[in-house]
Parts: sequence; C-alpha cells; structure tokens
Amino acid sequence: MRSRLFEPHPWKMWRFVWIHREQGILLPSFIGGLFLLAIGIPYGITNRVSEFIGWTAFDPELPLDSSIPYIPVMNIAYFSFYIYYVLIPLLARTEVQRKCAIIFSQRLFVVTLPVFLMFLLLPVEVDLRSEVEGEDIFTTLLSLIHGVDQPYNAWPSLHVGHSLCVVLSVPLVYNMNKFAHAALWIAWLLLSISTMTTQQHYLFDVITGILFALLAHYKFIRPVVTKCIQGEYDDAFQELYANSVETTSG
Repeated sequence: MRSRLFEPHPWKMWRFVWIHREQGILLPSFIGGLFLLAIGIPYGITNRVSEFIGWTAFDPELPLDSSIPYIPVMNIAYFSFYIYYVLIPLLARTEVQRKCAIIFSQRLFVVTLPVFLMFLLLPVEVDLRSEVEGEDIFTTLLSLIHGVDQPYNAWPSLHVGHSLCVVLSVPLVYNMNKFAHAALWIAWLLLSISTMTTQQHYLFDVITGILFALLAHYKFIRPVVTKCIQGEYDDAFQELYANSVETTSG
C-alpha cells in the first residue's frame, strides 16, 4: 500500500476517469473532489484536534502582522485559492496534459501528508481575527469560513504553498505567453498577501508556505511531471485503459 501511494505512476483509482477523460469537466471535477476529501478531511480533523487541545508550540507573530489591516476586497483573492486545485486539469486539452494533471495531483497530495503531522505536533494559533468586522458580502463569507476553520493549521500556509506549487508547474505543462504568465504570478501574489489581510495567517506562515512549495516542487513534483511529459508513464496509463476494457468484456 505504501509503495502504491508514494510511487509516481497513476493510481488505480484513476481508471474510470482516464477512460472517460474527454468527457467535459469529468477530470477537473474528479480532481477537485479528490482534494476536497483527501485534503479537506485531514485538514478538518487536525484543525479540530488542535482546537480541542488548545496548545500553541510557539508564537511567530511579528509587529508587522498586527499592523496589517483587514481589507474586505482582498477576500476575493483569498477565495480564489480553490480554483488552483483544478486549474491544471481545466486547461488540459491533450493526452500529455491530462496525464500531467493526474500525476501532479497525486504528488501534491503526497507531499502534503507531512504538513498535517506538523499541524498536530507544532500547532500555532493565529490571534488576529478580532479585526474582521463588517456587513459586506466578502466579510460575511469569511465569517462563515471562520465558523468551520479554527485559527490553527497556520504554518506552513497551504493557501500559499499549494497555489505556488500550481503556479510553478503550469509552465511545465503548457506553453504560456508572457502576459498569461505574468497574470498568473500577480494573482498568486495577491492571494499570498490576502492570507494576511484576511487575518488568517502571520508572515511566518507565508514564508514557510513558500519554502514548502519550493521544496515540494523542485524535489518531488517537477522531476515527476517532467518524466510524464517525456512519456515515462505512458505504459502505466495504457494499462489503466487495458485493465478497464478487460474488466468490462470479462
């Protein structure tokens, strides 16, 4: 089980999706569901455990953190985070791009597992939410998130780390013009800033989120996506298709 989880080849769970990969938004929907469950459930459990224990390992707050004001309109950038999970499969039009979307999603999930352990062993409580006030729609939506997401699971920031992994990987899979590439980085920069203007994270969380993404990308994601582009996993994807045909006919 361990080897199947950590190996870069496509998991068997992708069989149905791979057979129907050209059917509209099935692939993006499946990947979005994967992250909703595989990331959302462990995140929620560790978040509640930390809240129940009520212990903070250390306090990374800087004077800068408390001086950053709450900016409601920046909530738009903060909410845009969830688009990043399906960005690569949404843009996929070729076989290679679809394969890379699957391989990328697997690796991003696997490299996140140690982060959940860090959330439990070294929890940090973000004590900034008292400034979040207002009757506008953006503040209302953020308050709803606060009702579910307790002020733990702070570092490294998955908002920053996961989105940066996507931004670094998109140019590997797609030929982007300079304008699109710049827009992608500007959107990510606004998202990263928004984690602080929404009073959700400290600067320490943002920096460690960036470090996590750089390590994850260059050590675990980029080498595997590159191999996928070079066709190293073509046989494994073909096997998914062949096994499905055999099961249907037999």
